[in-house]
Amino acid sequence: QFEDVLKDVKNLLPAGLISEPMLAGMAREYNTKNMKMVPNGDSKVHICKAAETDATHYIDPRSGQVIGVNHVTASVLEDDIQPATGPMEPALEEQRAALEQMLSDYIADQYYDDTALCSVYAKGAELTVVISAEKLNLRNFWSGQWISTWTVKVEAAAMSVTGEIKVRAHYFEDGNVQLQTKKAIETASIPPGGMEAVRDHIATEEKIVQDGLEEMYTGMTEETFKAMRRVMPVHRNKVSWNINEARLNANLTSSSK
Repeated sequence: QFEDVLKDVKNLLPAGLISEPMLAGMAREYNTKNMKMVPNGDSKVHICKAAETDATHYIDPRSGQVIGVNHVTASVLEDDIQPATGPMEPALEEQRAALEQMLSDYIADQYYDDTALCSVYAKGAELTVVISAEKLNLRNFWSGQWISTWTVKVEAAAMSVTGEIKVRAHYFEDGNVQLQTKKAIETASIPPGGMEAVRDHIATEEKIVQDGLEEMYTGMTEETFKAMRRVMPVHRNKVSWNINEARLNANLTSSSK
C-alpha cells in the first residue's frame, strides 16, 4: 500500500518538494519496519535489520548473496548482486540452515502460498528468525499482515528463545477500520542443539495468537456488537418485523402526503 499512498501524496504536493534522498529514506524505514519481502528470481529476500549490511544492501542467507535493493520500488537491483564473503557465522551455519529449512516447511504448510517468508540470520551466539506474511486484496479494500521475530541464544548448556508477534488487519471500504496488536513472548529454555524444539515452540506460540484472534472475533459477533446495540429503539416501542404491517404503514404514510 506504500506505493499507492506515495502516488497520491505526490499528486497533492508541489513537484520536487520531496527529494529523492528523502523519499528513499522514508521507503527504507517503511520496508524495514514491515519486514518487506522483495522478489529475487525464484525466491524472496527480507528487508530487515538482521539482514542489512548497509542502507541498500541485504544478505540473502539462502543463496549466500548480498543483494542491492531499490527501497522506493521495493525491487532488487539486478546489476548489484554479489556473493557474500562467507557464512554469516561459520560456527552456527549448520544450525542456522537447519532451523531455516524446518521453519520454511512449517510456513509452506500453515500459510497461504506465496504470502510468507522465513529467514534465519546468525551473529555472535544468536540466531535471529524473521517470519513475515502479507496478503493484499486492494480491489476489495482489505489487507492483512503477520510478523513474528525471534531471538535464539545458542549456548553449550542450553538455548533460549524470545520473540514478538505483530498482527495488522486493515479494511477501508467507505471507512478506515484497523486492527493492530502485538504480543511479547517470554523467554523459554530449549534443550541444546534442539532446532526441532525451537521450531515447535515458535509454531505453538503462533497458534496461540491465531486461536486468540479467532476467539476474539467470535466474541465480537456474539457479545460485543450485541452489547453495543440498543435493546429498544429511541421511541421505546419494539420493532415489528411483520412485513405486511410494514407495507401497510408505508402505504398509509404515502397516502397522507
